[in-house]
Amino acid sequence: MTERKAFKKRVREQMEATGQSYAQAAEQLERTNPASPKPAVAGSAQHTQPDPHPASAVVVRLLKESGLDLDPVTAFGIGGGIGFMYALFQYKQVPAPLLTLVCQHHPEPWALAILSRLEVAHTTARNKRDTQKLLDEGHAVILPLARGSVPWAKQIEFAERDELVVVAISMRESDELSVFDGATEHRMTRSELLDAYAASQRKHPTIAIEPGAQLPADLTPALRKGFAATVNAMTGPVLGNPFDVNFGLSGLRKWAEKVLGSTKDGWSKAYGDDDSWRSRLVECIDHEHTARSAGRPLFARLLAEQGLSAAADYFERSGTLWRGIADRSGELSYEQLAEIVGQIAEEEARGITELTQDSGLQTQL
Repeated sequence: MTERKAFKKRVREQMEATGQSYAQAAEQLERTNPASPKPAVAGSAQHTQPDPHPASAVVVRLLKESGLDLDPVTAFGIGGGIGFMYALFQYKQVPAPLLTLVCQHHPEPWALAILSRLEVAHTTARNKRDTQKLLDEGHAVILPLARGSVPWAKQIEFAERDELVVVAISMRESDELSVFDGATEHRMTRSELLDAYAASQRKHPTIAIEPGAQLPADLTPALRKGFAATVNAMTGPVLGNPFDVNFGLSGLRKWAEKVLGSTKDGWSKAYGDDDSWRSRLVECIDHEHTARSAGRPLFARLLAEQGLSAAADYFERSGTLWRGIADRSGELSYEQLAEIVGQIAEEEARGITELTQDSGLQTQL
């Protein structure tokens, strides 16, 4: 019996004895194993853990519940890695528009993309009845919840139905479920979960892993497909309509233009004396639909691990620029912000060009 099979056997024995889920039992056994590497202390030379990407962490957790181990950094790349979308949503009821930046690959459903590229057998549901059936059968599931129905989520006016994608895991001898949002564990009753699901827009399907599903022995093909998705979304049409100008590299350039623009949707007229865009910069760059610093340092790390160091260098520099926007959000002028965004667009255009030179990727483009 291999070491990994022996470990899985111990996990399942602990599940039977304690009623824990697979992920909970595995985490406890790994934590108490003296041979397991211990987390490095922040600030030490060994502290190299990347900032987490919640959407990828949710998929990693779902796979782990089926006994499948996937590195979260690799999952980020397979899902499509970085991306960009710019929008200002204006509502008559409020004086200032809502700035929205999506800094991960978008709008493809993240979990579905990862599982499809890995060719991991899974089943989907798109209504409350079928979702409840999967839960009743004891499956761990990924599903969308309405932000306004989730007590721990930050509430954003007019975004009550926006989706928070989580993984829900049944707990033995309890009506409660463990709900993981990619960063923190929460508890919800089954009725609370299903009501929050029903209130969502349900753009993302409910997903469960099929019994007996396996990860491929070689993850490289799935990674190359993920990188191709990154390139295509950053350079080409995404939706096939006029809104495509807001995506990718063209979206970055449009953002820089609108920050200085004098038209109705230029920032000086759209915001006036309102400074709400400053806090939204931090939320969009570090928290919503992304990893810290727009996910660029995480993407750079992945590229470097794959031997794509030249492309990685561009995204490392881009990540530094994103970090500068978030850290200086309270003091930046429109002119300074537009200049930095322009620099980001230049670095990322070069990085994407360098990435397309990878021979393994060219067959996917």
